[in-house]
Amino acid sequence: MTAQPFNTRHYRKFRNLLINLNRDLLSISHKMCESDKYGEFTELEHYVMALEDRRFVNHCGFDIKASARELIKKIRRKKHGGASTIDMQMVRTITEFKDMTIYRKLYETLLSWLVNFHFTKKQIIRCYLKNAFFGSRLIGAEKAANVLFNKDLSMLEKDESAFVAAMLLRPKPLNPKNEWFEIVKSRASYAQSVRVLVEEGSK
Repeated sequence: MTAQPFNTRHYRKFRNLLINLNRDLLSISHKMCESDKYGEFTELEHYVMALEDRRFVNHCGFDIKASARELIKKIRRKKHGGASTIDMQMVRTITEFKDMTIYRKLYETLLSWLVNFHFTKKQIIRCYLKNAFFGSRLIGAEKAANVLFNKDLSMLEKDESAFVAAMLLRPKPLNPKNEWFEIVKSRASYAQSVRVLVEEGSK
């Protein structure tokens, strides 16, 4: 069997990449809020930024500083988290990426960057919160607010909004125990203490 010319193979790979990007952008657009006319960032959104991505409003889907910091920690074998931005988490949520290979991570980064040319930051974070996993049978922040506090999302108090934000890292189990509540409350308190670090930059 004759090998295909180098340029033909790479052309097909590039074409497939464009097809996949177009498909995933279309999927994201179907889930996206139509506009960001809903005023300023909400309490919940500020807390999510404080916990998940403090430079959210200042990058274009990929945070180079955070990635470099986490890479250095990994090299030094120190405890490190992830460098995923809210944009990348939204992309992963909508497209349901499962495998985290290097190629998939690079693809996710590229898609997150492209998303920033199509949608505003308010649209992106609201799409993420509308579709994110908050626990057993809890998809979306609105559902989490209804189940946990028997309130609409817009009616939550500050500490309740912080609690919902903390659930992104610690989703509610099917049968939550006191230990889960205490862990989430602690993270929610931390969110309230560091919110000031992101509030000025998001105005």
